[in-house]
Amino acid sequence: MIEEETLKSYLKAGESVKKAKKWIERLVKKDVKLKTICEEVESLIVRSGCKPAFPCNICINEIAAHYTPPANSNRLIPDNSLVKIDLGAHSNGFIADTAITVNVSSEEDELITAVNEALANVERELEPNIRVSKISSIIERTIKYYGFKPIVNLAGHQLKQYKLHTGFIIPNVRSIRNMFTRLTPGNAYAIEPFATTKKGKGEVIGRRGGNIYRLVSKRPPKMGFARRIFLEIQRKYKTLPFTTRWLTDLRKKSHFQRAFNHLVEKGYISEYPCMIEVNNQPVAQAEHTFVILEKEVITIT
Repeated sequence: MIEEETLKSYLKAGESVKKAKKWIERLVKKDVKLKTICEEVESLIVRSGCKPAFPCNICINEIAAHYTPPANSNRLIPDNSLVKIDLGAHSNGFIADTAITVNVSSEEDELITAVNEALANVERELEPNIRVSKISSIIERTIKYYGFKPIVNLAGHQLKQYKLHTGFIIPNVRSIRNMFTRLTPGNAYAIEPFATTKKGKGEVIGRRGGNIYRLVSKRPPKMGFARRIFLEIQRKYKTLPFTTRWLTDLRKKSHFQRAFNHLVEKGYISEYPCMIEVNNQPVAQAEHTFVILEKEVITIT
């Protein structure tokens, strides 16, 4: 069973991202700064009474996931692009995770249709204790029906309090490994179809430079400015992802970058790899978060 207060928190986070999502197509236009879009999305979440569950991801064309602009970025939305906005909010640590793809004069509009329909087809079939293999089959079948390739090494995931990725994954292709795994009552799951073109490999590779991090150590360094950075991150974000763009006051210190790099090099902090389609083909994404109850499934995003 899911406690009433927990469900209220999930629903509040879901309403927060739904409100922010309504503005995204107005925000995402050619020659708009990526940083401007991310900061506006994050601000909308805060103004709705929640907190960002992770930095707003803004991934263009072949970049599939895990990119947010740094504080000094002047990068602009290019023409002829598929722009994926992945956003999340949390209330008391309970997370709503969602994503949409916006077409900025690209010829790949049907790629967006494929992932949106894959997600809609899953939503129609969702019920308590549904098998993960059934969800994966629906996603794979829908994307291939349109003549595209699902991304085989990106997947949906379970959500728990202050944990964005936990438990088992929900692949975009059917797999023997999770043949009997089920979505059980009392839990929340993010389902996110990713697809690329016929020319794509249907896989992504990770590279550095996505500017998204998380704490992986429970204990801080013993002394120095690195300890102060660690404790501030732990206080504000716990185990949730963050970006240095958010560390405004700490970044003003001249020795911030050296101390932050020390935390990464020594394994206190981990960087999420920026995920890029192997053949550099455009990728589209759609995502909703679902809360599984005893007799029904609630789409909170």
